[in-house]
Amino acid sequence: MSTRGWALATVVTGLVTFALFVVFALLPEMRAAADCLPRGAVVQFELARDANDLAAIFGPPGGACRALGAAAMDAVNRVDLTAFIPAYTAFCISAALYVARGRWGRPLAAAAVAAAILAALADVLETATLLDVTETLDAPGDLLATSQFAAWSKFALLAAHALFCAGLCLIGQNRRWGLGVALLAPAPGVAAAALSPLALSGVMTASFAIAWIALLGFAVRDSLAAKGASA
Repeated sequence: MSTRGWALATVVTGLVTFALFVVFALLPEMRAAADCLPRGAVVQFELARDANDLAAIFGPPGGACRALGAAAMDAVNRVDLTAFIPAYTAFCISAALYVARGRWGRPLAAAAVAAAILAALADVLETATLLDVTETLDAPGDLLATSQFAAWSKFALLAAHALFCAGLCLIGQNRRWGLGVALLAPAPGVAAAALSPLALSGVMTASFAIAWIALLGFAVRDSLAAKGASA
């Protein structure tokens, strides 16, 4: 498929991915728990390390917000498994081949595709584990160690995907400097969140938003270009 074809695939899968963020916010369970959960609660839950982190997200054991918060997270994670993970994986794969100009054989393109697939597998493990955590919020045992490992693996792999795509933009001919620089953002974003997951998870989320919105914007431009034009 041509660069323009992969750009179009990136646009379609990207729009589906971003639309699902709206779906998450509009879930009845999330709206019911709006006054209970802190901003960024979904990512904070993914990175929760212990009972104190859970209390910061869901409130103290026995609190009125526990059941509402658990139901909201379960609803989000079910959509995550059935729709969001497949959507963003398709977006990341399409984006890698778009910035590689359709050349599967480029090492950085292959590495980016592999990183996206491995990130999806880590996300499935993380999400399935979080569905178990909400059933035992007061005593999650070893479940948080599993969900945290899977979550950090996912974010690290998605940051690697962005770095590989940045390399494709910044190395060789017809460089895309603006897109390449934007794709560098997730790596320091993930590093910042690692220093203080609850406090700086928003920085990581913003870094991925910068990279993915830039990918979508450039892909829209190139998908609208005349067929056969240089991307």
